[in-house]
This record gives sequence, structure tokens and C-alpha cells, in this order.
Amino acid sequence: MSNNISEEKKVLSFSVFAAVAFAITGIILGYFTRSQIILFDGLYSLVSVVLSFLSVLATTFIGKKDHKRYPFGKDIVEPLVIILKYSVILILVAVSLAGAIVSILNGGREVALGSALIYSGVGSFACLGAYLYLKLKSKSSGSSLVKAESNQWFMDTLVSFAVLIGFLLASLLDRNTRFSMIIPYIDPIMMILISIYFLKLPLAGIRNALGEVLEMTPSGKLPNNIKTYVKNMEVKYDMKESFVRIAKVGKTLWVEIDFVVKDSEKIKTIADQDKLRQELSDYIKTYNNNEWLTVSFTNNRKWAV
Repeated sequence: MSNNISEEKKVLSFSVFAAVAFAITGIILGYFTRSQIILFDGLYSLVSVVLSFLSVLATTFIGKKDHKRYPFGKDIVEPLVIILKYSVILILVAVSLAGAIVSILNGGREVALGSALIYSGVGSFACLGAYLYLKLKSKSSGSSLVKAESNQWFMDTLVSFAVLIGFLLASLLDRNTRFSMIIPYIDPIMMILISIYFLKLPLAGIRNALGEVLEMTPSGKLPNNIKTYVKNMEVKYDMKESFVRIAKVGKTLWVEIDFVVKDSEKIKTIADQDKLRQELSDYIKTYNNNEWLTVSFTNNRKWAV
């Protein structure tokens, strides 16, 4: 197992243990304080535990080399796991949103503000610390799974700070009897606002992961930059034309290039072809070290289209 996979497992394991602590605390306090949003925070952390453990299993599976059974690697596992993770989060958010709406229709919900404030204060900064740690690790590892974990903690951090702000507001209103009728509605209203915001990130994550499963051209400047470089190589080596196909699945960038050659071709030998391949590989590696590059040469266009 490579060092990258081993480090990835350590980071994901940290996320699992941290999520367990938040889940137990949130569910217990959410039940006793009768706060729907704290209960949601705990349930979200509990779901995160299962999903984080799934990420650890996926990373272990990907890290085991088995080229005979998986000649093209196992990168497809990453986006499949991400789709599953975000789908589960969407279901949790939808159920919580429906519960908050029902709560408002039934006259709101009384909450034990003192305990809720302590939990939200400690939880907010603890979540923020976990999120910043995972965000740093996701940038250094380039792992889609660690990035998904980071996004989960980002969402949990938003919930925790929204809870903190809401309960601070409720505490201020509680000191003035004129606003006491508003207090039971603060908890479900916060739940509705957070749920609406939460819908955005999972939907975007599922869309991006589906793009990888379907092997769509990745977004951003990368595809155009590679195509421009290939065009320059086409001119440099006096080719007729070239065709470039690019996809990103998990950590691997798949690049397939077909050159249609001329009779006056500057590429005379296989060694010349390999030299061109090396130039292309060196360039692509500036964007992604995990590239899968295929370069073909033909003088019949039908084999390239």
C-alpha cells in the first residue's frame, strides 16, 4: 500500500472518530433539550460516521493492487462512494426539513436554552477545527474522498454556528417577555434555513461525481490547455490533425490522443513516437501526477475519429 493511501486512511479514520463523538453528544443533548436542529446535528454526525467508514473501506479497496482483475484500476469507486454519501445526506436533509415545517405548523418547539448554548458553542469551534484539518489534508492528498469528508464537516460547521447564533438570539429574546412567543419558532426556522442551504452542496457533489462516472470532460481550463499543447505538438511534428479525449475519474486523469500523420512525417521511428509521448506526459504531469496517457499514430483518419 502506498504512503498516499496510508495517509488517506489515517485522515479518514480521524474523521470517523470525531464524527462518533459529535453524533453521541448531539443525539443525547438534542433529545433532552428538545432541539430539532441539535438532534439533526447529531444525526448528521451519525450518518457521517457510517459514510466515513465507507470511505475508509473504499480507500483500502482501491489501495490493494489487483491488475489482473482490474486492469484499468479502481478509480471509479471514488465517485460511486461520493454519490452514495451525498444521496444519504440529501435524504436526511429532506426528512429534517419536513419535520421542521410540521413543527412550525404545530406551534413551534420549546428548547432548553442553557444546555443548547453550551453545546453549540463548544461544537461550533470543534467542527471548525475538524473542517480546517480535513481541508488542508484534501489539498495535499488530492483525494476526492477526503475532499468529500471536508465538505461534510463544512456543512456540520455551518449547522453548529447557525445553532449558536440562533440560540444566542433566543437567549436575548427570552429576557423580554414581549418576544417570548417567537422563541418556540426559532429552532424549526433555523432547521428550515439550514436545510435549504444544505441542498446545494450534496446536489453539486452528486453532479460532479456523476460526471466522473460517465467519463465527461472535466470542467475548468485543464482540457483546453492540454488540447492547445497537443495542437502545438501537431504543428511541431508536422501532423495532419489530432484528436484529444480527456476524462477524470477519482485521482486519475485519462488522456487519449490520436495523431493522423502525413507521408512527410517527422516521426520516423518508434523511438520518435516515444519521445513525443514523453513530452506530452511531462506536460500533463504538471497538472496531475496520476495520469493515464494513451498516444496513437495512424495515417487513416477513421481510426482516430
